[in-house]
Amino acid sequence: MNTNIFDRIITIILVLVCVGLAVAIGSHYLSTTSSTADALPPQAAENSQETIVNVSVIEATRGTFTKTSSMGAELASSQDTIDIQSTIAGEVTQLLVTDGQEIAQGDAIAIVDPSTAGSKYKATTVTSPSAGTIYDINSYVGEQVTTSTTLVTLGMTGDLQINASISERFLSTLHVGLKASFTTAAWPDEPYTATVTRISPQVNTTNRTVEVTLSIDNPDERLMEGMFVKLTLITDQQDNVLLIPTDSITTYLGEPVVYIVEDGVAKRVSIVTSDSDDNQSVVESGLSGGEQLITAGSVVEGTQVSIVKENV
Repeated sequence: MNTNIFDRIITIILVLVCVGLAVAIGSHYLSTTSSTADALPPQAAENSQETIVNVSVIEATRGTFTKTSSMGAELASSQDTIDIQSTIAGEVTQLLVTDGQEIAQGDAIAIVDPSTAGSKYKATTVTSPSAGTIYDINSYVGEQVTTSTTLVTLGMTGDLQINASISERFLSTLHVGLKASFTTAAWPDEPYTATVTRISPQVNTTNRTVEVTLSIDNPDERLMEGMFVKLTLITDQQDNVLLIPTDSITTYLGEPVVYIVEDGVAKRVSIVTSDSDDNQSVVESGLSGGEQLITAGSVVEGTQVSIVKENV
């Protein structure tokens, strides 16, 4: 009997010890879990608090899109030629000019003797009707000439012009009146403007180019014949098109997209472009104009943004 009572007491003590240990372990676990949770940083969950990204924007607007092509060209003098003919029939007794000679208006070109056998000698001087350069001598001393015989060919120096050879692939965009610009090696930061005045009707079959002549819109005394210039020709122009910076375009799932700001949030917009260069792209669809286009700032769909105004 005493043994049974003793066993029960031992059992009760063991149970109480186990319960105490269980309570102590549970309390320690709960305390540790609470402390660990308090020590963890708050998660950047989208449902609690999102990061706001600073972005720069521009307004998508309409304007003129131009494409250009640059090439080397040369300044030359615009020259016309005239044939100087004898004013009387007779024999050329003297030629008073040489190839390449510069002459003034009224200078003597040749002397023609209209006399015939047995008649009195009466030399006549043929003069130049204009200033210029002797390009070619078409007669010779002793020649019998008439009033339709050309004695010399005279080149008359005119205004400076640009002579350029342009690739035939640009023929579809070339036309008389097309605007261009050019710079010189001596003054590379001072552009001049020019206008296409003539397009050759033939293509050079050797280098597949077309000869084009341009007049200079704003000439000055610093420009000289023979100067090499860098000519920039407008090969394409589209008016009233929607333009955006080319570097604002990225891709999503292989398709071109841009990001715009709507109600303080970045929105991804799929676009279609028709033409572009390093600076601008023409938007055919996706934007209508007036959108706040994100040009700087790392965003995705739904990013909260704050627009930063750049200092002007």
